[in-house]
Amino acid sequence: MADLSLPQAVTLPDYFTLGQLALPTGASDDNKVPDLLSKALNSTLHKERWKYSKAAPVLEGLVNAMVQPTLVGADQAGVQVSRKPHHKDTFDFDLSQAPEAFARLCYAEEAIFIHIEETPAAPLEIKHSGSTLPVLLSLGENVQATVLEHFTDVEVAQNTLWINLAEGSHLMHSRNSLEEAPLHWQYLAVNIGKNANYLLNNHATGARLRRQDIQIKVSGQGGNAELVSAAMVGAKMALDQQVTLEHLVANGKSKQVVHNIVADGGKCTFNGRIHIHEGANGTDATLANKNLGLGKNATINTKPELEIYTDDVSCAHGATIGQLSDQELFYLTSRGISPQSAQSLLSEGFLRQCTQGPLAEAALPVLIDAIKQEQNP
Repeated sequence: MADLSLPQAVTLPDYFTLGQLALPTGASDDNKVPDLLSKALNSTLHKERWKYSKAAPVLEGLVNAMVQPTLVGADQAGVQVSRKPHHKDTFDFDLSQAPEAFARLCYAEEAIFIHIEETPAAPLEIKHSGSTLPVLLSLGENVQATVLEHFTDVEVAQNTLWINLAEGSHLMHSRNSLEEAPLHWQYLAVNIGKNANYLLNNHATGARLRRQDIQIKVSGQGGNAELVSAAMVGAKMALDQQVTLEHLVANGKSKQVVHNIVADGGKCTFNGRIHIHEGANGTDATLANKNLGLGKNATINTKPELEIYTDDVSCAHGATIGQLSDQELFYLTSRGISPQSAQSLLSEGFLRQCTQGPLAEAALPVLIDAIKQEQNP
């Protein structure tokens, strides 16, 4: 892979001068950020993460015009929205995982800061149309909230979201990425504090390229993270999911269950990495990625990783790639169900296992319809 570069020079946005947004490690001032970004973009780790997708179109689109996402429920009690970080918030940025996300934050003339200080009565909805301004969301101590994230049909879209969970908070996060787009890049970073809980329900279809970068850090003892994801990738479509889950301290828990179906001629990549840092004793982390190919020309790349630097942990990871069971298909067809209907029923059941949360009712019909379209082109 040739060396990557950013489309324009990078300078830190004004809100970094407030001192509440932590600069990346090694960036003592504005002048050092470009060099750090260049090194991160061309590091071995970054090139490995972009092994199956082209990074250049994403980098070129970082400077595209950005619009404000639509917020529903932001006017209710306990929710504060501004263009500056809340005085209690500190966001950390890790260039090693996704330097393009930090670059996009720098290119944005402004960002949207949402702070939830009290448990709201209703969910907060974030609706993206096209490339939207960066969103930085934080929950105060012991707050319980639900965030619903939607993406609408666009030509090219880029969306970035940082989440910070204070001690004892609980966030249920549901996102539907079901629109058709030539290119859609999504970046999500979550920092989980002491005894905080984060649950992500992710539903997606393919696009010409849909790239989902998800970076979750359990940085407080007793923190818990759960990812449940279901996706249907059609013919000539691609989905690239890169998930990193880091346990930085002791007694954290995490669980990932990801089910993907790939049609004949479709392409799906899943790279799931669990990183247990030194001293994170008592960590309990699991990852299971299951993939179904609906034809001989379905391309599936899966790479579950465990990186452990401490003892006294309970960790498991696994991945499977296969096709629908001939025995199950025979059982259904022998009872009068047509072969196409039998395939649809089994595929639907496979996705239903991971179609959960408040947006499941809206997601499931779209996923089922995508399955049927591939079986009846």
